[in-house]
Amino acid sequence: MKNLTMFAVLSILLAGVFVLGSSIYTVDEVEQVIITQFGKPVGEPVTEAGLKFKVPFVQEVNPIDKRVLEWDGAPSDMPTKDKLYISVDLFARWRIVDPLQYFLRLRDERSAQSRLDDILGSETRNAVAKHELIEIIRTTKNRVPLIDTTVLGEAILPSTEQQGPTMGALVPIEKGRKLVEQEIFRAAA
Repeated sequence: MKNLTMFAVLSILLAGVFVLGSSIYTVDEVEQVIITQFGKPVGEPVTEAGLKFKVPFVQEVNPIDKRVLEWDGAPSDMPTKDKLYISVDLFARWRIVDPLQYFLRLRDERSAQSRLDDILGSETRNAVAKHELIEIIRTTKNRVPLIDTTVLGEAILPSTEQQGPTMGALVPIEKGRKLVEQEIFRAAA
């Protein structure tokens, strides 16, 4: 009889430790957690680090990274508006701002990387195709043409320091690289 009660007490104690162990989880400083019950999110995301509790065996912990994540697209050749091909190597840095929406729409980082491939790759390709090469590589709309002083003589007038006549025609730059980058960001948002 004494052995039976000792066995029962140890069994209950062991079961209690097992249940308590499966109901406690920790949230690291670099992660946030979505708790799911039967695959559906329950409550608000847990963003504070520390020791937390959940319903054992029913709820599941889904950690989501809080850090700045990186995306590196594959280099590819893209045609510009003036039918020249340029090699573009894309990269981005991103962070999960709304963990619940992230979990509902994407579930994991691999899905997010794939989605970024689709969005950033196509928007960059569209932006490159809409602009001429000079607009993509220049940072400003201003540029000074080269002057051949052997043909024109003295191109800079010494008394006024004004620029003399120029050779050749320059295609006007309507946008610079910064504006093209901003277009890509707006289209990808």
